[in-house]
This record gives sequence, structure tokens and C-alpha cells, in this order.
Amino acid sequence: MDSLNHQKYIEDLCLKEGFTKVGFAKTEELDKEAIELKEWLEAGYGADMKWMNNSYEKRINSSQINPRIRSVISLAYLYDTPVPHPNEKNIPYISRYAWGKRDYHKVIKKKLKSIVAELEINFPVNYFRYYVDDGPVMDKVWAVRAGLGWMGKNTTVINPDFGSFFFIANIFTDLEFSYAEPIEDKCKSCTVCLTECPTGAIFEEYKLDANKCISYQTIENRCETLPDEINLKGWVFGCDICQDVCPFNQNNFFTTDDNFFPRETIVNKTYDDFLSLSEEQFNSLFEGTPVRRAKYKGFIRNLRKAKSEQTNLP
Repeated sequence: MDSLNHQKYIEDLCLKEGFTKVGFAKTEELDKEAIELKEWLEAGYGADMKWMNNSYEKRINSSQINPRIRSVISLAYLYDTPVPHPNEKNIPYISRYAWGKRDYHKVIKKKLKSIVAELEINFPVNYFRYYVDDGPVMDKVWAVRAGLGWMGKNTTVINPDFGSFFFIANIFTDLEFSYAEPIEDKCKSCTVCLTECPTGAIFEEYKLDANKCISYQTIENRCETLPDEINLKGWVFGCDICQDVCPFNQNNFFTTDDNFFPRETIVNKTYDDFLSLSEEQFNSLFEGTPVRRAKYKGFIRNLRKAKSEQTNLP
């Protein structure tokens, strides 16, 4: 199978598994991104996510993962649905990627495992290694280089057709392909994500301070209390504001995967409904979903703060 034929075969295989877009990038050392990552971490914008410092060399140079690697197959998987968040003061918000039935890591890894199993049959001497937001790789950088989209001012990857509500998966391989041209940055003069971010976390175009980000605070912060100056605006796990306001997320491209549609047992629960949960009930309700990452104490902490802020609204 020649390079063009095996590229088409791999693209079709991935689309068959439900991925929306497939791109191919040539691997090389990420010199520019390495400097930017180092500066971002040294400035403290990564907050307490110390794991971002782990495997730094692998993040910027994929040959440190395996010297055989020549290419990245980057994949987009939609998760947005036509279901809106309830616009009621007594109902808290959970980010769209987390309000469904299953953790996206598990859903997508199962698909990648199937894809790679077939690739290993057809390309038995070649190397394949996949990641879903869970390895020492710069997922968004490779997605941009593979032509899935451009890096938006809100630091999400944006596709001109289906926006930014998609998961990114990457398969590293020693196969070589015809590589994509970067997509033009279409943010241009738009700054709506900067102006609408309620905490100023997007402090500059293409730059985010996790210390001020509602998503970081409600998911990764392990402290008993959250900073007083961070108003959660009703969000108790994650935050979708900078994506909700993006013009490229108004095109009504939605997933058909039932795993990511909101569950009735979650989406209409009030603050008091959630606050009444025991730890055992919390674990059962959110079993197999990303919300478990916040842990029971963190989730209750978020609820109490968000409810207090909503109660004090005029």
C-alpha cells in the first residue's frame, strides 16, 4: 500500500469510528511552543498543575517518546449537543463535555484501540501510540499543525465549520503522509471571548491564566475554599463561557453520540438537590464521568460558593 493509499485508508477508518475530522502532521521539535510553554509555566499561569512540568522534553520533542515517530494523526470528535443549559437561577451549570453518561477518555480510547488494532494488522512492522488528553504531548499544537483548526484567542482549537466543542485525540506513528497546510486564523479582530470571560482568565489574546479560570478552579483546585475574587457565575464543574460566545460555535454542528447528551438526572438538578447528596450518592450519580475528578468535597465546595453568589444577585 503506497503512502497516499494508506493515508486514505487510515482517514476512512477513523471517520468510520465516528471522528469528525482527520489530519496529518509531520513531527518535529516544537521550538517555538517550547519557549512559550516554559514562559507560561515560569510565570505561574499553570497554577498548581505541577504535572504540566512533567515529561517536558517529551512534550516538545515526540522522538523522546519513541525515536521512530515521524507523524501525528490528529482526530476531532464532536461533543456539543443542541440541548441548552437551563436558564434558571437555582440550577447550576456543568460543562458540556462532562454532563453526559461517560468520560470522554474511555469513549475515545475504545475507538482508538479499535483503530490501532486494525492498523497493526495491516502495518505489522510499524509503530502506533495514541493519547487522549492524557499523555506528555501538546495535543492542541498537533491538532493545529494537522489542520483540524487554528488556535483561538480563548486557547481552544477552532474549526471554521464545527467550532471548538470537540475532543482531540492523537496517534503517533512512524508512517509518513502528505501533510496538511495550517488553517488560517479567522479570529482576526474578534475579542468576544476576552470581553465575556467573567474573571479575566484570558488576560491577553491567546493567553490564559489558570489561576483565574473557572474551569481550573472548579476541577483542579484541591483547596478547601476557592478565591473570593473568583465568581463562578453558576458553574460548578468546568466553564463553557468562552466557547459559548464564540461566533464559530453558532453553526449548529452537534454530536450524534448519546454518551455526550446531558442526563436528565443531572441537567435539571438544583443546587439543593446536589447539596443533599451523600458522598456515596455523588459517586454513584457521577460514576464513569469526568465530574468525579472534582471529588465529592470539591464539588460540594463549588456548589456552596456558586449558590451563595447566585443568591446575592440583585
